[in-house]
Amino acid sequence: MANAARAIAEAGHVGLVETFAERLARACLEDGRVRRATVRIEKPGALAAVIAPGCEIVLGR
Repeated sequence: MANAARAIAEAGHVGLVETFAERLARACLEDGRVRRATVRIEKPGALAAVIAPGCEIVLGR
């Protein structure tokens, strides 16, 4: 999954962490053994007064 995350990042700027999370979850599901993918992304420092804003996405078959 680290390689998939790198490939998504190297493909170009992703404006939203939600978009990145969805792309990574879909990449996980490309492996036929994976039935459900949960991706949680935190972006510390992105918002003042928030410790670690981010998102979580769950995709399944």
